[in-house]
Amino acid sequence: MMALFVMTVCSMIVITILDTQTLQFTALRNTMDYDRSRYLAESGVQHSLAFLEQDFAIIGIDKYDIPWTNAPDSNNQYMADLSEGAGGTVIIAAQGRSGNFTRRLEITVKMGG
Repeated sequence: MMALFVMTVCSMIVITILDTQTLQFTALRNTMDYDRSRYLAESGVQHSLAFLEQDFAIIGIDKYDIPWTNAPDSNNQYMADLSEGAGGTVIIAAQGRSGNFTRRLEITVKMGG
């Protein structure tokens, strides 16, 4: 009887440890995807800023909107839209997608002074 009791207690401890580790792994993966989606959105912003450096008069031209683009060596994606804002500004709205997360960044750029 004592051996069955010890085996039961040990089994419960092992199952609890495995369950906790699985939960921590899932939380870590979600945190990484959440952060990665932000970095991907920033990639979309930087990609758009590169177009603006070449020519500030590109606003409203669809070919300069960045469609969903795969990040190098991954299935993660980013995209960006450029639109004209008030007072000669440009609004860049970018999104990054990683795992189950999509994050959005929006910046306003004013060229010159």
